[in-house]
Amino acid sequence: MPLTEQGWCAAAHAGLVLALLPSAEAFGDERRTVVLPTVLIAPEWDAVDAQRTAKTVDTLSDQYLDASGLHDTIALQYGTPGLVFKTNSVLGQPYLRGVGSDIISPGAESSIATFIDGVYLPRAYDTIVDFFDVERVEVFKGPQGVHMGRNAVGGAISIHTRDPVPYREAYVDVLGGTHAQRRVRAAVNVPLAGPELTLRIAGASARRDGYVDNVNRGIDVDDEDYHALRAKLRYVPNANLVLLFGAERFSENSSRALGSQPDPDVGVSGGIQAGGIVPEDPRQVTENVSPLIDVESWRYSLRAEWHIGGLALRSTSAWLRTEADLALDLDGTDADFAANYPQGRSETFSQEIRLVPAENEGKPGRWTAGVFYLDEQAFQSLDTRLPMTGRTNVPAGHVDTVALGAFGQYRLALGTRWSLRGGLRYSRDDRTLDMLRTVTSPEAVEETRQRERRRWDAWTPEFGLEYSPDPRWFWYGTVSRGYKAGGFNTSTIQDPFDPEYLWAYELGMKSAWPAQAMRLNLALSHYDYRDMQLNTPPGDAPPGTFPRVINATESTLRGAEAEVLWRPRHDLELSLRAAAMSARFDDFVSIDPNNPDVDPDRSGKRLPQAPRLSFNAGVQYLRPLAGGMLRLGGEYRYQSSIYFNIYQDPALRQGGYGLFNAGIGWESGDERWYVELYGRNLGDKLYAQTILRNDPLTGTKRFWGAPRSAGLRLGYRWW
Repeated sequence: MPLTEQGWCAAAHAGLVLALLPSAEAFGDERRTVVLPTVLIAPEWDAVDAQRTAKTVDTLSDQYLDASGLHDTIALQYGTPGLVFKTNSVLGQPYLRGVGSDIISPGAESSIATFIDGVYLPRAYDTIVDFFDVERVEVFKGPQGVHMGRNAVGGAISIHTRDPVPYREAYVDVLGGTHAQRRVRAAVNVPLAGPELTLRIAGASARRDGYVDNVNRGIDVDDEDYHALRAKLRYVPNANLVLLFGAERFSENSSRALGSQPDPDVGVSGGIQAGGIVPEDPRQVTENVSPLIDVESWRYSLRAEWHIGGLALRSTSAWLRTEADLALDLDGTDADFAANYPQGRSETFSQEIRLVPAENEGKPGRWTAGVFYLDEQAFQSLDTRLPMTGRTNVPAGHVDTVALGAFGQYRLALGTRWSLRGGLRYSRDDRTLDMLRTVTSPEAVEETRQRERRRWDAWTPEFGLEYSPDPRWFWYGTVSRGYKAGGFNTSTIQDPFDPEYLWAYELGMKSAWPAQAMRLNLALSHYDYRDMQLNTPPGDAPPGTFPRVINATESTLRGAEAEVLWRPRHDLELSLRAAAMSARFDDFVSIDPNNPDVDPDRSGKRLPQAPRLSFNAGVQYLRPLAGGMLRLGGEYRYQSSIYFNIYQDPALRQGGYGLFNAGIGWESGDERWYVELYGRNLGDKLYAQTILRNDPLTGTKRFWGAPRSAGLRLGYRWW
């Protein structure tokens, strides 16, 4: 945003961590003082200083997202060490510090929760979010039982869009890029009746040609085509009440993240055995089924804050509906061997009520009490067709989920330097399944029905000890328990799977030296993970059979993270975020159906989606130019090798790789015009974003990450 002193302070208040550097004029040419912005986060609806928060939080500002070309939640992994965002068609499957889930079922949820403006998104096809009119994105690492409404066993991604402000402003920016990318984003903010009633409307429309060429059908695959519109109305009838109503609609009709290529040298692919061809070029496929994602989503929310008698009551009500229809070529070849036509529906109402003291926010003596309610009615159908054998497999399941949560937290001062924090949550999840599995073959039609209801509950405490000898230092230690309810697998008939639990221990230090314009944050984590919910293909099953869900017995995850931000001078910023991890099964025995002769004892083996090392190193430089400010920036992101399944199958291993991104931007002196040119994956590295294997149905299929890309963004602001 703006680079003047006033604009820089406003941007810092918005919660920037890697923002545009302030200009020399902003600090004064005489003193040449170098300062760091205060990073504000909102884990409990209160704006608190991230440097005084006893948890690891990565905050990505809108400026950083735009300058780095991170336009959706899939790309967040390229700006957040320790985060792996796996995709499976339209499904987003995030992993944090090795904790995550790839279960495809409305009878289960992600281990990493996703929120937009405090509203929980329960389905995996809701978690791929395109960013527009976003203020910041926060990635919270570790269990979230008190801070985010809906409990999360391993962490949360929290997206904050811009709220209405009591003055007129608007902007529009257009982007053009490689692969015929074109995007328009715009927002207008208008006071309707003075500062008491304000309206903000924002929208985005984007299209891009595919990264992959289907030489069989003459079409692009892995393209992009989405449209979104959001409106927010803020009403302040008096000094004690604030109401914020939000409405958003999103639609997508594309084949994003669907460009898969079979590996002819590994596994058993029915399509290849049937004569299907696989091109040598990794950016070419021969699929005979045109892949399709058709998603429609609506979200309505009402946030109310009422101050009465020294207390603040915060209420968040939301209704969300999502519909998804897909077409997938399972074998990935021109042979008419296997296809899938999934459907998904979800309608959710959620309500959170939180009570806190209106005064003394963020200080010792602070307490929080709240309740959370969720009611979801979801449906999923997987329609697998094997034309050559005349066989179909259609599991169709309805799952109703009612989740209740009650939580509280208190922070007690122990003198002037120490404070003790304790919290407790009770969670209860009720799920009802009605599922019909229909298997059709030339010989018969077989129907199997499963109707079942289960309830799971858990108490999850959280404790923390904090020490701050002076404003430069903040030390903390936390112990917390994470929980994710058990559930039902709507992909096949099986017994319910158990909940998973995680005890998390974290020691951390956050420090800032204003005189040296440096910030250093360190954290050590230790997780005891129990009954991790995992997908595994069933052994000796016919083609078209979907995976089962099992519980791994015990796992241990250890990690160390560091964040360094340094401004050696007013026009230069250096940054480093790094995460090292060891994530292994302690006690787990399971036969790999794709490699049944391999020792089934997985004890001591690595967890999936858990890189030993990942880091981001960046540099930004500012200088005056043509009456405005020029910004130059570059970033290198490295991730060590990972496995995409639980068996450490060499065919499902992505080796370590690094991506280099760079950007250059200019903003006019009146802060109205701005232009940015960015490049991503400038080395054109070929790497797998996802690898799947299911012999003999799909064989081994690789979903390649985006190739080298570049974009030019031009924008204008009014106020």
